[in-house]
Order: sequence, then structure tokens, then C-alpha cells
Amino acid sequence: MPLLLARIDDRLIHGQVAHGWGATLRPTWIAIVSDELRSDRPRADLYRFAAPEGARAVVLSVAEALAPGVRATVESERAFLLFPGPEEPLKLKEGGFPLEEVNVGGIHFAEGRHAVLPYVYVDENIRETLLRLAGLGVRLIAQDLPTNPARRLEPLLGGAA
Repeated sequence: MPLLLARIDDRLIHGQVAHGWGATLRPTWIAIVSDELRSDRPRADLYRFAAPEGARAVVLSVAEALAPGVRATVESERAFLLFPGPEEPLKLKEGGFPLEEVNVGGIHFAEGRHAVLPYVYVDENIRETLLRLAGLGVRLIAQDLPTNPARRLEPLLGGAA
């Protein structure tokens, strides 16, 4: 079974993911890939407990996500990969993980960022990281909810479509 959703969302598991995407795609396994969250067990547990009904959630470091067992789990489950930012999927792709598409569903406002879409705010570092990911052949799709239209993100960042 292919990966159902690889999503950048700085809120990780929340209503849009659990109810919007979860109800539509019905994941059985969700991996949050974040070195920072992996080292903060109490915070990681809060996210794990927020998984939609019927889904097991784990928090993995980038190195753990690159392990062959994780790829086998992705292939055997109805799997989501969630990332707090663009650095994690870039590291996965550079490490050989077969990411083909990443949903950019929530990079929210912070000082120094400008709106590309109402739910995607970037600064130069985020923009460059996303374009590097696209340069490795990963399609970047901006879509906050499955009921809303999907848009190619690269042209909005000044990259090729």
C-alpha cells in the first residue's frame, strides 16, 4: 500500500489532520518525524494520544524514520507521515526515503514570514528548503483539507511547476 499522506503542518496532529484527513483516508499508522519532538517524551505523548480512532501514532527521529522497518510499516499500513517543517522531509528524501509528494498544509505565521497562501507562510529559509525538496523530484501540494482544492506550491515559491 502506498503512503497515504506525507504532510508538513507545524501543528502536527490536530483537528484538520485527525478529523479532516483522518476521516477521509482512515490511517492505521501515523508517524510524526521530528528530532526535536522525539527528544521531548511528555510533549510527544500528547501528540500520540491525539491520533484519530483506529490509528497508532509514533514519534520518530529522522534517523529512525530512515530505518528499513519503518519503510516496511509504511508499505503494509494505511500510513501518514507528519512533519513540523520542511527540513524533516528534505532529510528523509536525501537519506533515500522514497517521498514522491508532500502536502504542505500548515506553516503558520511567525515574525519574518510572508503569506503564500492563508495557511502557508514562508521566510527565505523555508522557501529555499521547500524548493530543494522539489528539486529532488518531490511534488509539493498545498492543501489544508481534503475537501479544498489542491495547488502546486512550487510556482507560488518562485520555482518551476
